[in-house]
Amino acid sequence: MNRTLAALALIGVCATTGALAQTPIQNLEQVRKDFAQTVYQNSSADINRGAPQALLRAVVVLQVRLAEDGHWLASVIRENDQQPELTRKALASVANLPVPANLPEALAAQLRREGFMEAWLFQNDAHFALKTLALPQRSF
Repeated sequence: MNRTLAALALIGVCATTGALAQTPIQNLEQVRKDFAQTVYQNSSADINRGAPQALLRAVVVLQVRLAEDGHWLASVIRENDQQPELTRKALASVANLPVPANLPEALAAQLRREGFMEAWLFQNDAHFALKTLALPQRSF
């Protein structure tokens, strides 16, 4: 019981002081997870939080880079030509996303040069999960 209270108090202090938010992101994998979590927060009505269905409606793959002016840029690597609205939905989920303020300059430079790829896994109802955070796909 005392450990639980201590943990809750620590979380409260960190949230109040911003200590958790100040921890610098150290690698590309952390950037991808932070990016995916931000997409989930900003597109919560469109997110599939369960396991993706066995046969997906579409998969859209975007190359995500950090622009010189500090926002995310996305370009299409793979899309479903028969359903361009899903590509638009994936691109829209990236538009206006905040970039972590605690990126080391070397990592920011790598993100400007190379970026990373992320896959949007679309269900039949057009809800999506990002590959980085998705549960294992259901089987038939």
